Amino acid sequence: MSIRKNKKTNNWEFDYKDLRGKRRIKKGFKTKAEAEKAYNKMVEDLNKGLNPVNAKITLKEAGELYLRLHASSNCKPSTYKTYCGYLENLLVPFFGELNINEISPILVKEFIKQMQDKGRQNSTINKYVKFLSAIYNFMIDNDAITRNPIARIKPLKEIKNDKIRALSTEEVQALLTKTKVVYPDFYPLLFTALFTGMRRGELIALTWDSINWVRGKITVDKNYVNGRLGTPKSSKTRYVDMSDELARVLKEWRLACPHSELNLVFPNSEGKYQSADNMIKRRFIPSLNRAGIDLIRFHDLRHTYASLLLANGAPMKYVQTQLGHASITMTMDLYTHLLPEVNDKCVNLLNNIVNQSVTKQDKYRIFGT
Repeated sequence: MSIRKNKKTNNWEFDYKDLRGKRRIKKGFKTKAEAEKAYNKMVEDLNKGLNPVNAKITLKEAGELYLRLHASSNCKPSTYKTYCGYLENLLVPFFGELNINEISPILVKEFIKQMQDKGRQNSTINKYVKFLSAIYNFMIDNDAITRNPIARIKPLKEIKNDKIRALSTEEVQALLTKTKVVYPDFYPLLFTALFTGMRRGELIALTWDSINWVRGKITVDKNYVNGRLGTPKSSKTRYVDMSDELARVLKEWRLACPHSELNLVFPNSEGKYQSADNMIKRRFIPSLNRAGIDLIRFHDLRHTYASLLLANGAPMKYVQTQLGHASITMTMDLYTHLLPEVNDKCVNLLNNIVNQSVTKQDKYRIFGT
């Protein structure tokens, strides 16, 4: 920024860069003192992120501001990348170069309807709209606009568990047996995924110093996604129990594991972080095919872990803790329906109570005779 006198108008002015990085000029100050006062106020506003943005700012420009000034430093790299895709591939093509203040609730609902017509899941569309709302709230918080057209639009009703697929005990046994023979280098990672419920990024980032052999615990405090090392999805460290059989598998693997200067439990052949995509294509999918199991997502191994725990009598609270869910409600919403055999047993509980009551009454009649 600089303060100078315009020789043509004989007034004072200064130039600056706004929140979008564009150079602008403030003109028309009669004295240098007035220009300096306005200049200092502009510096203060810029430092606070409150510099007024051109009222004709488009949604695209507002979205880029949100990504650059907020999401890039406050969101995980994977989330930031997802948001960039939402803006470039969905919001900008639909809303075009519309002024951010020209977008009405009706237009947002048109966007939602278009996404539904294209077959997008309600849960996915809600994510798009939530991102759009975040852009508006960011601009409101920074005094650029005054209203959010999404504020009174209710989220679409989401259908829970529509994509969850958990393997049965027999399928788990078949998968492990076949993988151990065909892909012994992948077997330890697969075994760990099935018996800890760890996400693939958490498995790829796992280091040997995170395993406590004495206590039988694995510390989950790292996540490797899109080429970057970060924290787990919840940004909180959790401690997963390690069964005796898992400990045995990992101890054997430690002797055969490729050397890694990063101390990784499941490195690639060069000892570095392995590619999740390559692992899925070259090991996970072929393992499913060899075992004769229909294609599932790697994340479904996490669902399998939870469902097997519950089917074998583990309390829902324990499953929540192991998976690192923020609330037990989330765990119940996801996995209760995976226990048909448990539900079938519960159906007749009241019948048993009635039968016991009838039996007692019959006995009383006998004693009364």
